[in-house]
Amino acid sequence: MVITGFILGTILGSFVKALADRSLRNGTFWGRSYCPHCKKILQWYDLLPILSYIFLKGRCRYCGDKIGMEYLVVEVGMGVLIGFLFWQQFNNFQSFDFAQDKFSIFNFQSSIFILDLLYKIFFISTLAVLFLTDLKKMFIPDRITLPAIGISITFIIVITVIKIIYLYNYLSQTVLGRLLLPPHSDYFLRHAYYAAQPFLGSLLMGLLIGGFFMTLIIITKGKGMGGGDVKLGALMGLGLGFPNALVATMLAFLLGAGVAIVLMVAGKKRFGQSIPFGPFLVLGSLIALFWGERIINWYLYLSM
Repeated sequence: MVITGFILGTILGSFVKALADRSLRNGTFWGRSYCPHCKKILQWYDLLPILSYIFLKGRCRYCGDKIGMEYLVVEVGMGVLIGFLFWQQFNNFQSFDFAQDKFSIFNFQSSIFILDLLYKIFFISTLAVLFLTDLKKMFIPDRITLPAIGISITFIIVITVIKIIYLYNYLSQTVLGRLLLPPHSDYFLRHAYYAAQPFLGSLLMGLLIGGFFMTLIIITKGKGMGGGDVKLGALMGLGLGFPNALVATMLAFLLGAGVAIVLMVAGKKRFGQSIPFGPFLVLGSLIALFWGERIINWYLYLSM
């Protein structure tokens, strides 16, 4: 699964780099890939992640112009992220057993697991695009964040509806279960509310973090951060939910402050100069996505 995730990640890395570049050029997201220097349409064998870069020695096959090392770095980085995601997700999923054929897309737990994995792959890929665009040009494109917010809302609604429908069908299959349905009992309504809590938490986090960033913009008169950070904050809240979104936000501010101090000490930046905040939001989100629960448990343990 780790190897599968790494290979998928390298493929997504090529896609992420292309989306980031086209966003910065305000180009179309559709159409074949081409060399930015000679404009030659690239063939499939020119686009093999990692391998094409190595075999072509970092140069275009057609014009010989140098290809930036960042292409290779993004492909390897995405491979590592998705590979680690696969390792973590499949390691945590204790309910499947290939030998006994328990892992099926028609199984409720397996279906939730697959949908959750697909969304996390999408979430990481989106964060990677925004990391690149903000790092290079201090630009967080709306045509990436706004569709991602829409997809995130759709995902958490679908997951919530699936859980509630499953609960209703499960109860309706037995005589005792039917007695727990309305109008006989409020059992189903109470547990449907429990199933909807992650949805409500994600919406609340999206509004809270986006609203907090907007407040900072108003207070600092646009000097603290930009509108792109507001939409990225909303996406973080939706994608991570409560409480991981709060962990991600705090980590972003800590990382940003630490790097800013280092840059000022090194003489690379002066006090009051802007640095892109999006990359720190992305790094905080990735840390919270992979280790948010451990960080919270560790903090609660220390505070006891």
